[in-house]
Amino acid sequence: MLKSGIYMQLAPVLFGRGVLAYAGEKTRETGITKALVVTDQTVLQLGWAEKLTSYLSASSISVTLWADVETDTPEHTVRTAATLARDRQINGVVAIGGGSTLDTAKAISVIASNGEAILQEIPAYLSGQKKYPVKPFPTVLIPTTSGTGSESTFVAVISSEVLDCKIGLPCPPAYAIVDPLLTVSVPPLVTAFTGMDAFSHASEALTERKNTHHSDLLAYEAIHLVSQWLPIVVKDGNNLEAREYLALASNYAGIAFNEAGVHLGHSIAHALGHVYHIPHGICCALVTPAVIEFAAKTYPEKIKRTGEAMGLSVRSDDPAEIGCQVAGQVRALLRETGIPSLAAQGYAREQILAVKPLIYGEPLSTTYDGIITEQDVENVLSGMYDKYGD
Repeated sequence: MLKSGIYMQLAPVLFGRGVLAYAGEKTRETGITKALVVTDQTVLQLGWAEKLTSYLSASSISVTLWADVETDTPEHTVRTAATLARDRQINGVVAIGGGSTLDTAKAISVIASNGEAILQEIPAYLSGQKKYPVKPFPTVLIPTTSGTGSESTFVAVISSEVLDCKIGLPCPPAYAIVDPLLTVSVPPLVTAFTGMDAFSHASEALTERKNTHHSDLLAYEAIHLVSQWLPIVVKDGNNLEAREYLALASNYAGIAFNEAGVHLGHSIAHALGHVYHIPHGICCALVTPAVIEFAAKTYPEKIKRTGEAMGLSVRSDDPAEIGCQVAGQVRALLRETGIPSLAAQGYAREQILAVKPLIYGEPLSTTYDGIITEQDVENVLSGMYDKYGD
């Protein structure tokens, strides 16, 4: 019998080379007339924010530019920008940048419309126990990297000062514009770890409790596309065909992740990112093979199909062997694309294992469609550190 589930996509996605040019009219269609444009200094210097504001202005949209996004979306930046948004009486947020920029924009749309008190009770809103008093401002999200898929997910992951952790603040987007041309200037290492972030979304979505046949379909295709095109893009960032397919993979993985969810790997990545400030994509990349080995015990056929999506012929029916082979293929992809091991980054094994208390029982670690023990968490952390060269 096929598993029951809900198929969903939060917002329309306009995809293709050059579609940034439609940002003005598409933003206008969402009802935004006074926009806060959110970006960071890198994107500002590349000229993409200037192009975006010109398209918005041409559609008679008043623009306030804020370019102070910081990595990992610290709570204080959200507060600052939300105050600016209220002062300028904006009625929508348009973001152009990487995952932190898109998450910041979504968080701003909530806090600008509802006030800072929301930040004190994020778990209640994330769990659905409480609803926002005021509907958040609409957001139009334009990624400049291929990885987070935040333009198609319902949460903004922020670094909460109140809770002293990374946590998701609910805020679905109104519209997404995915233009692969915006990703051409992304350097090789960032291309690699953002691409593996997309891979991790897809991989974990396959074994999350809410997965559906629809989310599985998108996840397997995302895994296939990342495996095929990421090494090509890392070697030649100007390969537009490869950039295009990687952008598509990122968006597919984001939709799959939004529909199904992620679990243990992201719980670990959030903990390591919060404690040691390791880039999220690097954490996700390095933990994914160990999570695959763990998940193979319960879902050997799904992990075997993951390997096949990567081009691997998995002949064994033994769950442990399936997990070992597919994890090895992922680690080979990490090495090929230049993602450094934790040891190479200067971290000791004891530092990585020390985050275990932050993970076991944390909300994301409980969404795996199966049982996770404390020993499982330790095994995944150990595998993440010890098996990079396998």
